Amino acid sequence: MLFNSLPFLIFFPIVILFYFIIPNRYRYIWLLLCSYFFYACQDSSATVLLMVSTVITWSAGRLVYNADIPGQKKLYVAIGFVLNLSILIYFKYAGFFTGLLTDTGSFSLVLPAGISFYTFQSLTYIVDCYREEVEPENNILKYALFVSFFPCILSGPIERSKHLLPQINDEHSPDLIRIKEGLFTMLWGYFLKMVIVSRLDILTSNVFNPNAGGVSQGSVSCGMPMLIAMFAYSFKIYCDFAGYSFIAIGAARVMGFELIRNFKQPYLATSVSDFWRRWHISLSTWFRDYLYIPLGGSRKGDLRRYLNIMIVFAVSGIWHGATLNFLIWGLLFGIYQVLGYACKPIKAKASALFKLDSHKRAERVLCIAFTYLLVSVTWTFFRQESFAGAIDDISRTFSGIRLSWLFDGSLAGLGLGTMNLLFVLLAILILILVDIMCEKKGCEVYSLMDRTPAFARWCVYYLLFIMILLSCNLSTQEFLYQKF
Repeated sequence: MLFNSLPFLIFFPIVILFYFIIPNRYRYIWLLLCSYFFYACQDSSATVLLMVSTVITWSAGRLVYNADIPGQKKLYVAIGFVLNLSILIYFKYAGFFTGLLTDTGSFSLVLPAGISFYTFQSLTYIVDCYREEVEPENNILKYALFVSFFPCILSGPIERSKHLLPQINDEHSPDLIRIKEGLFTMLWGYFLKMVIVSRLDILTSNVFNPNAGGVSQGSVSCGMPMLIAMFAYSFKIYCDFAGYSFIAIGAARVMGFELIRNFKQPYLATSVSDFWRRWHISLSTWFRDYLYIPLGGSRKGDLRRYLNIMIVFAVSGIWHGATLNFLIWGLLFGIYQVLGYACKPIKAKASALFKLDSHKRAERVLCIAFTYLLVSVTWTFFRQESFAGAIDDISRTFSGIRLSWLFDGSLAGLGLGTMNLLFVLLAILILILVDIMCEKKGCEVYSLMDRTPAFARWCVYYLLFIMILLSCNLSTQEFLYQKF
């Protein structure tokens, strides 16, 4: 059951209706049943694995918290981590390692839906119990709801036990303001997915796989088409993943739950480190809190700090998939950050010499443009399946660029046609303007609407809704991060 499907649009109102009718002390049971139904619709065969992971981490959290001897606590943490991660490693990496260690070649298993996300989410419970930041949850059904909460089980945000578990015990009464904010957040997520991603997917598929898209190989082999497709892919992956996060956060908000913010205008970042403070925030902060800081963070000198950064981003790359390209993708982001920190003294001297100020608009725009270009190029390793293919794509992107190509009608020939091309350009312009306004005012998208005059606000509602309706004829696809 996809968020962008008719069954979900029937399922969600039913969940909300009964959630507010049922007495508060039984609501968690209703939500648990709905969450397991939602998950079973996506991957019924993996429901048992979800239950096993839940029992393991719930038991480990209680053992860790109640242990009196420090050595025992660490042992229970280790057992909980090993057992839970073993499930993830087997399904996600067994085929890869088998191919490395034997001559039989690698094989692939069907990855259980959401396993990378709910595994990390449940591991936070063990660590938080070890740190005594939360008390163990006595009711295993409430803990099971924390692990399987339907808005975020498939693709996040990756919640923290100390943040979400207490909310399960709260009494959530209907709040019209909160419901309005939640529904608009969902509307914004649907706009990103159905209006922008659906069209950019056609464009990028036709450029990167021209034969499958019926586009002439020669017309897109290098230069401007590749460059446009590279930028289109960067917006596609942003809108796809952020779209899912907005729908998840909005759906939870309607019910009274506050989920972690997962995106904060990432393409307005002025550096790569700033980008990772804005992109997939729930995962980047997970690695910060549960890997980078335990490794020593920046407390043990610069060299150790750089090593810790590289370890974190190597693990981040492997978390996305067991391929060389994902590892390279992660390591590149680690290298960018290490170079950024190492070159800070040089940058400071250059800024003083040339009287540059990163807070001035011109310098800030240049930093944003450079960061966006760097990130967009690096997405090539994320998208491509092989290292050679990624290098070939990058070399073809920056060879034979002709600006005249933009104005001779060739752009409309990439599969979208003139009307859909103008439609998606308008949608991207709306996205950029909203991100800039949210950045300037320091608020979330629903708060931006609250600050907008009523007439303008309703114009936005109708515009987004109409654009979504006009996009329903395009193919409905699963969200990109659901395969991780």
